[in-house]
Amino acid sequence: MTSTRSVNRQTIAGGQLVLLAVLLISGQQISLANPEVSARMAAGVWRSLIAGGTNTFDFYGFPLTPSGQERYENFPLDQDPALRCEPPGMPRAFYYLSLMDFSFQDDTVRIRYETMDVVRTVHMYGMPLAPDATHTPDGYSVGRWDGDALVVDTTHLAAGETTRDGIPKSDAMMLTETFFFEDSREDALLSVTTTITDPENFVEPFTSVHEFENEPGWELLPFDCHQTEY
Repeated sequence: MTSTRSVNRQTIAGGQLVLLAVLLISGQQISLANPEVSARMAAGVWRSLIAGGTNTFDFYGFPLTPSGQERYENFPLDQDPALRCEPPGMPRAFYYLSLMDFSFQDDTVRIRYETMDVVRTVHMYGMPLAPDATHTPDGYSVGRWDGDALVVDTTHLAAGETTRDGIPKSDAMMLTETFFFEDSREDALLSVTTTITDPENFVEPFTSVHEFENEPGWELLPFDCHQTEY
């Protein structure tokens, strides 16, 4: 039998109460965030310990299928949507290793990236979309708390590129991200584990781990993209 944690109903908005009740009835386990963890994540800007940039992708070693390798080798670099100041979407927004910040509402988490001014909305305990629902560059993200770790599953991604140099992504790609602190120290690094599944382009799921340091006095600046600068 699946056990559930007790829920303090006075701290939850009415709409979320209904959703929680549905999940409880269906037997799914509910885990609510430790407010100290979400407060730490929302404090300031997070900076990658790896300097971002075009050459950052060389060491990843994405496990491409033969067709994925062919798409990569034939990708016309001058067709990169970023050259037109068009945000290329996830997971590329993350693989820039951009500065990012978090904000938490009752039933959503907003993740902002400084690069290309990308803003993602994570629907906490949201319902999945129909398979034929619209695919978008950033996809549709559903979040949940697993203990003190924020887990985000993203589907319905539009086909495009995973990296600036043309590692491909199909509309079948799925992402699972886990955001967590290694320990309870105030200055602990934020670790992000990202697993990419794309059967059209990757022979197996690809997982990477990155660490971010908090910069409490920083703010995200407008990216202010201009095509002529490229």
